Amino acid sequence: MIKIRSRSSLPSDTVLVAPAFLKNWSLSQNQSLLLQFGITTHPIKLMTSEKVPQGQMLVSHACMNTLKIPAEGQFQVRKTGNTLSVGPYIGILVDKIKGSLPFKNLLHYAKTHRHVNGALLAFSPDAVNLQTKTIHGFMYSPVKKTWIYGQYRYPSSIINKSLTGTPLMAHFQNSLGRTVFNNFRLDKWSMHKLLSRNGSVRTHLPRTILYQSPQDIARMLEQSDEVYMKPVRGSFGSHILKLSKQNHKIAVTHKGSLKKVFRNVQELSQFLRKQNHHSGYLIQDRIKLVSSKERLIDFRLILVKDGQGNWQRMGIIARQGPRRSIVSNISKGGTAMEGKRALRRILHKGEAEAGAACRRMEKIARNIAKLLVSSGYHAANLGFDFALDTRNKLWIIEVNHNDPNHTIALNAGETQMFHRTIRANMRYAKKLAGFGTSHPSKGRP
Repeated sequence: MIKIRSRSSLPSDTVLVAPAFLKNWSLSQNQSLLLQFGITTHPIKLMTSEKVPQGQMLVSHACMNTLKIPAEGQFQVRKTGNTLSVGPYIGILVDKIKGSLPFKNLLHYAKTHRHVNGALLAFSPDAVNLQTKTIHGFMYSPVKKTWIYGQYRYPSSIINKSLTGTPLMAHFQNSLGRTVFNNFRLDKWSMHKLLSRNGSVRTHLPRTILYQSPQDIARMLEQSDEVYMKPVRGSFGSHILKLSKQNHKIAVTHKGSLKKVFRNVQELSQFLRKQNHHSGYLIQDRIKLVSSKERLIDFRLILVKDGQGNWQRMGIIARQGPRRSIVSNISKGGTAMEGKRALRRILHKGEAEAGAACRRMEKIARNIAKLLVSSGYHAANLGFDFALDTRNKLWIIEVNHNDPNHTIALNAGETQMFHRTIRANMRYAKKLAGFGTSHPSKGRP
């Protein structure tokens, strides 16, 4: 690693290094280069001095100010042509909560900083100036263990945890290239249509249509005694409805366990309009899922790319919903347990059968990840919701790609699984920034 120090006494274009640095990188005294941090470059002349400690780089104050390099960081160096890059410089794009960044959630990434070093910038969509390509955000200080507000240049790669729309994502792709991951948003209907293209995946999808008129409900209930209605853009199990036939009427279970009865689909459609859910609904066959003591059980499989860009299964977590609830979400009162353990203890599967179920989930998840990538989406951080029916068939409930919440592992007491996942996210971002293990970067001058 190399430490960068600012020197106001140096000419604006001067960078001072130890003689060994030149030898290590096959450079020469007074050589003209570009110094790069993030996507921004500054012309420099490389000079040497015996007084500069090995492992340090002294940079003019003017150059530091242009590039906005944090003076206390430790960096790797990469040489490409006549450009010396220092990094990695990683951004985390995250939405504000109640007017401020969710630093509590970002703490997990800050703790992982030591595994990648470099610079880590947290910022929100409204903090980006597209004209000047600058960001008002918070740079993490590993020395002070806090976030320091300031104006910074664009990073080299971005972990997208925001729900911001296409214009900003398109801007970042034009400016940074394909170094922003999970920068796409597919609603449930778009995802269903995409997954339906693959035969091996399609067989695990419940029959699903887009709700457009009351007659759609009538047709689905003609073929199934019970169906679910899910918001096209819903999350966290919110606004999911279960519709059941009941003496020529329609019983609706909502908000987990509350019930209403409607005389016909026209009355029901009026109720739907009052739900104020403008994204619309999907209608989906109700699958007779396995349960224990009237508590639904489903599974979350975490699949992310690692520092080499390979998909890795981090683990599987089982969720058990509240008694008689139609959802299993932790936020709605559900509980969590490591997946294979739940298959054995709650569903009474044998060791071999539980292992086979986990492998089946992983195979389907990898097929979906491959389908997303082949469709042009930069996916690298995914959570898959699966469920088993009473005949032991596996069903896909949802593919989470809009900042999948991996804290479900913490809910299950799987702390190491959670931290492995965050480290993998950061190491993949490091690779995208140009400092992965496959890149020609060196740690010591």
